[in-house]
Amino acid sequence: MKRLGTACMLLLTLSIATYAGEATSEYNLSLTISPFRLFNPELFLTGELRLAPKMSIAAMLGAGSVTEEGETHGIVEASGQLRYYLIGSFCHGMMVGADAGYVGAGGSQMAGAAMYLVGIHAGGFVGYKLTMKNGFTAEAQIGPVYVWGKTKDTTELQTLLNLNIGWSFKK
Repeated sequence: MKRLGTACMLLLTLSIATYAGEATSEYNLSLTISPFRLFNPELFLTGELRLAPKMSIAAMLGAGSVTEEGETHGIVEASGQLRYYLIGSFCHGMMVGADAGYVGAGGSQMAGAAMYLVGIHAGGFVGYKLTMKNGFTAEAQIGPVYVWGKTKDTTELQTLLNLNIGWSFKK
């Protein structure tokens, strides 16, 4: 067990050293879409702006619909993230961060499982981002978020899961 721990620490140290030269990357902006949310259907876009080699902010906007028990409800989503690249940098690395936002539904009141989507949410996440030399970008995030719904019955802990693809741009 001690050898496994030593090997993991060595790999972590090598990873940090490998990514250290990437801090002066030429990419400063990433625009991505979540392809899996299109099955809802919901168009979910993310824009991320690099503030420093290891820090960025992101804004997410989504709009679409959810069909439940034969009824279709329009939904809108707006959220923001503060991201810090623990290993690597804006273009290639492991991120940790905070996420906060709101999901609203139009039309009549939702009654089933979809009502747990509506409300204010906040939480943290861990993720990974990879940007190719040509600008193609892929990222994944997972973490716990707490949702405060419109009623006490809809307040709960949920899982944030984002899988995005898109493009990164130079300033």
